[in-house]
Amino acid sequence: MQVKEVAMVIALSLLSAFFVGLLVDALYEEPKYDAYCKNSYRPYYEKPYPPDYQCPTYNLTSQEREQIRQCQEEGKGFPEFALDDRGCQLSYKSCNYCQKEHQDALAKYNRNVFFIVVPLGLVAILFGLFIGYEVVGSGMMFGGILLVAYGTMRYFSEMSKLMRVVVIFIELVILVVISIKKLKK
Repeated sequence: MQVKEVAMVIALSLLSAFFVGLLVDALYEEPKYDAYCKNSYRPYYEKPYPPDYQCPTYNLTSQEREQIRQCQEEGKGFPEFALDDRGCQLSYKSCNYCQKEHQDALAKYNRNVFFIVVPLGLVAILFGLFIGYEVVGSGMMFGGILLVAYGTMRYFSEMSKLMRVVVIFIELVILVVISIKKLKK
């Protein structure tokens, strides 16, 4: 392959992977943090108290300490407190689970992106094998490989250790089978 052909293969592979990634992003929006967590736990005060002002000490009750512990450790939330007009804590109010809800929605989104992008990557690899032009075929194959890698990385942190091994093994077997069936000379 000449330098021009190699450049075209690289360009085709990157642009095809970017195209699919951006298309999925345009049609299927990622959950935004702000949709789940409003920055309400520390409201902004237009007339702040003097910088040397000290909030009165608020001592948590043992029941509040236990509720806060459960909120943080068991529920993966963060505690919210009732505040006075100066922003000082008055008492424990509730447990906010917005961050956990966002993480759960993001995990579901990443799983769905995995199940959309990886098959499209495999289709691109197969398309690259069957197309008659070597430069275009090679570009589509590399683009498909990039898509498989991208989709897998999106969902990788949410997978269990065993599932990671299984997914990578399945992808590897698919690529080896495709290579043996189509690339043998």
